Amino acid sequence: MAYYDNVNPTLFKLVNTDAKSIIEFGCGAGAMARAIKEKSPDIHYVGVELIAEELVKARDVLSISLRRNLDNLAAWDDDAELSAAMPLAHFDHVIFGDVLEHLYDPARALGEAARRLKPGGSALVCIPNVQHWSVFQNLITGSWPREEMGLFDKTHIRWFALGDMVALLQSAGLVVETIMGRDFPSDQGLSIMEDLEPLARNLGIDPDELIRRGQVLQFVLEGRKPE
Repeated sequence: MAYYDNVNPTLFKLVNTDAKSIIEFGCGAGAMARAIKEKSPDIHYVGVELIAEELVKARDVLSISLRRNLDNLAAWDDDAELSAAMPLAHFDHVIFGDVLEHLYDPARALGEAARRLKPGGSALVCIPNVQHWSVFQNLITGSWPREEMGLFDKTHIRWFALGDMVALLQSAGLVVETIMGRDFPSDQGLSIMEDLEPLARNLGIDPDELIRRGQVLQFVLEGRKPE
């Protein structure tokens, strides 16, 4: 399935070329790991994935592969295999590419992952934006679609606007240093967001900022662990 084979180019750009060790949660079939290893073949790369069939495809490029459901990990430190594969304060990056919105407790998962970061290491996350114009469009027309992938992926459990994303990283003790939008502008989307200008003004919200955020399908953030 292509969903598991895509490389998010915005996330990829944030990977430090000097990184020596990475954990990717939701590594899928290993597309991101392959892209990173093309640039840094000696990097130690731990991949965590729920879908067994996809993890099998990734194993050749992973240093360590773990099949885990993060929602079912009551205490990460009690999982001997996971603890051995993911020592505390050891990794340069932890990556969550379109994963956190699929978890019942994303804050706990991100917090546990952040414990594995070296001081100065960073979490790279990509999360769908619930302020996207298509959300307004569907709500106003009285629908919340259930789709196979994308913003309305039927397996999404949590939803985030940008402020929620920043708060999520901060709750894990991370300092948000980078915010990048993955924009896919459309005339229809711009028209819908412009129609919301009076509402934005009524609520004391900058309408230009609302329009700008409404064009962003996903936000990519980097949160750094203090040294």
